[in-house]
Amino acid sequence: MIRTFISIYARGLFCFALVIAIAACVAPKRRVIINPELDQWDAKRWRYVNLFPPAHGYLEETEFDHIEFRKPYEIGEREYAILTDPRGDIDRSKGYDASEYTVTPDLDLIQHPAHNIQITWIRHATFLIQLGEKYQILVDPVLAGIDGMAGSLMKYADTMELFADPPLIVQNLPLFDESENPGENKITIVAISHDHHDHLNYNTLKELPANTHYYVPRGLQTEFPSRYSNVTGMDWYTKDTLKELTIHFLPANHRSGRSMYESNQTLWGGWLFEWNNYRVYFAGDTGYSAVFKDMRQRYGEFDICLMPISAYFQRQWHFTPEDAIQASADLGCKTLIPWGWGTWVMSFEHILEPPRRLQYAFDKMQPDNMELRILKMGETYTRDAILEK
Repeated sequence: MIRTFISIYARGLFCFALVIAIAACVAPKRRVIINPELDQWDAKRWRYVNLFPPAHGYLEETEFDHIEFRKPYEIGEREYAILTDPRGDIDRSKGYDASEYTVTPDLDLIQHPAHNIQITWIRHATFLIQLGEKYQILVDPVLAGIDGMAGSLMKYADTMELFADPPLIVQNLPLFDESENPGENKITIVAISHDHHDHLNYNTLKELPANTHYYVPRGLQTEFPSRYSNVTGMDWYTKDTLKELTIHFLPANHRSGRSMYESNQTLWGGWLFEWNNYRVYFAGDTGYSAVFKDMRQRYGEFDICLMPISAYFQRQWHFTPEDAIQASADLGCKTLIPWGWGTWVMSFEHILEPPRRLQYAFDKMQPDNMELRILKMGETYTRDAILEK
């Protein structure tokens, strides 16, 4: 009996190893840009760790937490079955109408760029960054329903309720047309900050052109299905160059994982796009730490910073609006553009508190030489940077 059990067990192990070996052979080989001087893999816990410890913790408050940013008609209470605030729940969406914070995109401007710098906020963390009228950079595109098991379960949840449809569809983006002269073709890339469902959406990626070049955090390149043929994984503080565009992957204070069975198996971070000595930075989800001063020391001042400003009950992993201002000041940002609000109810604060609190904190803190631009969903920010620098 024991021998039979051992024999069956051994054959089972052999079959499992064979399946793994076959899968490894057929898996596509993806390029990975490694930083040999930086190893953030914790071998004991079998996961990546943040480069710097977070400056703040869970439910840690600031002076602005005790200010009422809701208007009288937005004040109400509601009990939530999931993601309930231990300090007492409020109705987080009362009085909110997404149409008041959405504009019809200027599709002609988007499809035929007329400025050296064009940045369109689509919703949540999704941006279209257009540089030099040639480079089309789509960041964290989520223009379809949440994919996988999470998307199936969301309809039963009382949080992550969707309040803002995207103001445009994938086919509106300037990603598909190709010139007969290859030298005239625009260069299209997609940059993913981390694998959480509100930042990585395969339902959207399926609609993108087959030749799209994906840049992802290290480890995430192995999770992309084989149909995505052009995927590059990157370590923190590494870079890649596409003609006049340099793409840097930078650290953040956050985490990764798309299910309860995985945690921090892939990296997370932000992207710095450098063109013609002009720097556009997308922070990804992050809490505040010394990492921003470290980036400033390495790269100098940034020009435009796209910063998250919501879900700050988890302050170790997400900015308060004040943290976003401080991090922008650390980086020497000339323009701060916020994101992360207005799409879903996914935190404890009212859906409109983040932009109002940001404006209030900005007026109080008065950071030097910094412009605050709060965009509406679908709105495009433009600069003719090459003429100014």
